[in-house]
Amino acid sequence: MEKINKLLNIKNILLLSVLVFSLLVFVNPGILFGQAAPQKEICNGVDDNGDGRVDEGVNCDHYLSYLIDKSINPVNVVLRDQFIQPTDFQAVSIERLFNPAVKTHGGIKFKASRPDLHYLAYRVKTPATFTPRSVIIENQFERNVISVTNPRYLLTPTGKRKIGITDQTLSLMPVSAAKKLLEAVAPSIPKNANHYLCYDIEPYDVSLAASVKDQFQNRGFEVVRARYFCNPVEKMHNGKVSEIIDRNNHLTCYEVIPHNKVNRKVVTRDQFGAKLQTAIRTEEICVPTIKTHIDEPVCVQPDDQGTAVIFASDKKFQTTDGHLVVIQPSMGSNGLTADGILMSGPDTVINRGGSPSEGETYTFETEILQMSLSSGRVLNVPMNGQITTEPRTPGEAIQSFDTEMLQLQGQLPPGDPDFDLLRITAGSGFGLPSPGHTTLTRSGTKYWHVDSFFDITYRIDFVGAPGGAYAGMSGSTTATIRMQGSCSMPNS
Repeated sequence: MEKINKLLNIKNILLLSVLVFSLLVFVNPGILFGQAAPQKEICNGVDDNGDGRVDEGVNCDHYLSYLIDKSINPVNVVLRDQFIQPTDFQAVSIERLFNPAVKTHGGIKFKASRPDLHYLAYRVKTPATFTPRSVIIENQFERNVISVTNPRYLLTPTGKRKIGITDQTLSLMPVSAAKKLLEAVAPSIPKNANHYLCYDIEPYDVSLAASVKDQFQNRGFEVVRARYFCNPVEKMHNGKVSEIIDRNNHLTCYEVIPHNKVNRKVVTRDQFGAKLQTAIRTEEICVPTIKTHIDEPVCVQPDDQGTAVIFASDKKFQTTDGHLVVIQPSMGSNGLTADGILMSGPDTVINRGGSPSEGETYTFETEILQMSLSSGRVLNVPMNGQITTEPRTPGEAIQSFDTEMLQLQGQLPPGDPDFDLLRITAGSGFGLPSPGHTTLTRSGTKYWHVDSFFDITYRIDFVGAPGGAYAGMSGSTTATIRMQGSCSMPNS
């Protein structure tokens, strides 16, 4: 009886396990079939990562900026963000007031979670030089590649209050009394908020519309041009460090029209003190943005009607993470391997057919496969071949598409002291699958970052030359290796 109970218990456990597994697969087939990780959530009113929630865990605060023309005594600060190491800056004037705003775009309303959090934008200068760079941005307006140029504004968390006091009124009061009055009426500084360092970007036009409501106005705007990109920044001033609260929160600021006048008097307080300000006119809307760094490119190509040529005379493909195997190792021999670079030579001819939108074909003759042998010799093998590409959409900021090395074949010319025959064959046209992939990422308006590779399945046939290092030897090797694209950088 005890054995029967044990068997029944085991049977029940197995049935329960099967039931749980079945439910998991039914509810989420990705558990079994290994679906890709969900994409990251951005503030756009959409469930981007497929977890049934919208805009969870991301910043959705928008800001409407106003022109302020306020001279100040220069303030020295040290700033550090994801682009720069600690760098000396000087804040020389106040040029913008950022109001939290409720924005409606595409029928979706985005409310401000921190209605108390405003920002003052201080124009900053630095003797340091900044290297422009490209990043991918994603927000509810666009997914694009932008070129970030020079630091422009330091944004400081600011408390703001509308007030009826004028500059003229303050000027009639003793300085100490005016200062006490401002200190008394100025609101407190919002806590637990990022500072931002905003950079000029290479401007580009957009054509969008949004309805915006803040403490000054409620109206529709045309969004016409991208102007600034803002990183969260660590600020050091008078020995005090203001740390970054959330490294994932970025802002992209777009010019809006009309630049309607508001002429609102407010009193503000930030870490630099209490001030009376006048918001003159509307300038930009700043939207929460996700940023992705672009790795240092191995190839940059000029723009060609909204895309780039992927196989040209300056393009090279070289072996990575391994070597071409020419002669297999055997007893008493280490074999022979080679690092390979496929590149153009003086007699290379490349023909480009088809179109990017329908798929291209690149046919080449007399390319050179430069083989740096493990024996120390360098061989240059003439190669002919053909590459095909899947369709892509010219004009898109990021173009990602599959490619195929359809044919690649060549052999060493006669007369080599070590080889009577050295022939390399690759490509799906020869039954040796060699798929690849290319990603084009826009860099400004003139260039593209090109990331491309092929996973080449190749066969090398050889016959040793009499009297040479491999006399009496012959053989054939088939293997697969990745060849990564690179190219010379174009002149600006």
